[in-house]
Amino acid sequence: MAIETTYLPEIQEIYAMRDSSSVQSFLESHPQLVGLLLEAYPHLLESFGPQPEVILEVVRNPEAEEPDQLFAYIRTSLPISDALARLDTFDETWFLDQLDRVDDLFNFNLEAVAYNRSSLTALR
Repeated sequence: MAIETTYLPEIQEIYAMRDSSSVQSFLESHPQLVGLLLEAYPHLLESFGPQPEVILEVVRNPEAEEPDQLFAYIRTSLPISDALARLDTFDETWFLDQLDRVDDLFNFNLEAVAYNRSSLTALR
């Protein structure tokens, strides 16, 4: 089943992709995740603030028998305790109620980004 072409530009506008052909192929194989990704964005905004950078990536484990998984990595330069607290809030307020829709095929995770000292200096 192919993803409706109207959804791809919207997904690509909201999410960055590592190996976009792999992500698109995964979404075509699991179209139930497309709606979930679109629904997730307002909740990501609530938890992580305006314009969160989220990168989709298909993760393969060639040594395991489990199927491939799609991860949405939320990139943040927040201190880890703050980022984990926000991820917990996101999970508790929305994502945990969606687990029956993802069938162990999808998850959100954090990806730490180093502080940019020059931007900190510019804010002072």
